[in-house]
Amino acid sequence: MKKVDSDLLPELYSRQELDKARRRYRLVGRIEGVAAAVLAGTIFSFLGWIPTVLVLGVAGYLIYRFVLKPRKSSKPESAGDDLT
Repeated sequence: MKKVDSDLLPELYSRQELDKARRRYRLVGRIEGVAAAVLAGTIFSFLGWIPTVLVLGVAGYLIYRFVLKPRKSSKPESAGDDLT
């Protein structure tokens, strides 16, 4: 963890409160990870590996295609660039 000069930041929480919050959220993260693993195992056991992998692959592609991939401009780049 990066150390920050304490003179720059106001004292909002005590060191004890910060440590308690870190421990709590580590525990919450571990519980969420176990729950995700159990859920995935249950889905795999009911459906089987091949259909599940295919559905996840299609979902991943659609997320990439429509959410993460940058959209291209509809007009050509040279049409609006020249203002002289």
